[in-house]
Amino acid sequence: MNNTTLGKLSKTIVTGKVSFLSVLLLATGCAYNPDIRQSHDNTSGFTTRENADYVACVKDEVKADTETFTEEENGKTRLFIGSADPNTASGLVEFSSSEGENHYSVYQRNAWQDKGRLINTALACSRA
Repeated sequence: MNNTTLGKLSKTIVTGKVSFLSVLLLATGCAYNPDIRQSHDNTSGFTTRENADYVACVKDEVKADTETFTEEENGKTRLFIGSADPNTASGLVEFSSSEGENHYSVYQRNAWQDKGRLINTALACSRA
């Protein structure tokens, strides 16, 4: 018969729980996708404005001390806010035209901090 004292058993269980929790947190961290397009703070829609007018409108409303980066690829214009890297940018506005329709999508990281200012700006620019 194997005799185990209560103190040693509970220590083993605690160590096992801590190890399991560490592995779980590590796996969760690795699964995180920092690309701003995976953000939950976003909206999209259509506008009658042309590409240059829409992007200029959004740029005009961004704070003067905030860097913006414009990229054009495959008929899509991307306006990055704060960084040209989608993993570190604080905001992204994408604009594309096809078959006479002008579509925009806007993503903002941590929109709660400034009450979704970029999202609200993109919406206002789409209506003007």
